[in-house]
Amino acid sequence: MSDSSLGSRLKQLRTARGVTQSQLADQLFVSRKTVSSWETGRNQPDLQTICQLASYYQLTVDDLIHQQSVPYASDQRPITWLGPAFAIILMGRLGFVALPAMLLLSDFVVIALAWLLVNWWRRCIHLRTLRWACSLLAVVFIAAAWLNLFKMDFGLQLIYLAAAITLLIPIAGAGLIKRINSHPA
Repeated sequence: MSDSSLGSRLKQLRTARGVTQSQLADQLFVSRKTVSSWETGRNQPDLQTICQLASYYQLTVDDLIHQQSVPYASDQRPITWLGPAFAIILMGRLGFVALPAMLLLSDFVVIALAWLLVNWWRRCIHLRTLRWACSLLAVVFIAAAWLNLFKMDFGLQLIYLAAAITLLIPIAGAGLIKRINSHPA
């Protein structure tokens, strides 16, 4: 790949993500001028920086250097079910009577899901981080439903379990797809 095509690729990825040169430079601990020199083809990033760029854009190094299309364009982003999980928890919070401690937990969960959802929409959170956070929240939901078996309304328990399953389905689906793709028929 020529210097200019790598530079144009890096610029294409950066602009598709909606990040400025300064923001990318801050993420990689380099100067904005360094990022600019990569994008104009005056210089190229070293191997370690290419690995960091690939991780930042959630690509393999090979895809970063060779792939022609921009990953996760508006219609190509991985599916998450944060919206439905948020709606389920919010409806449970507003629709069921619970002890004050459970209401506080529900408030915390609503805020956490809203924060994740907004940051996913704004492309401020990496997919790996999102999956980790969704898994952690699912465990919290299941634990809350199980540990408060007799202290909360049965409907609220179902709400928490439904939200946990909603968060885990895309994660399990991604793992299944990865397994299928790694073992071709």
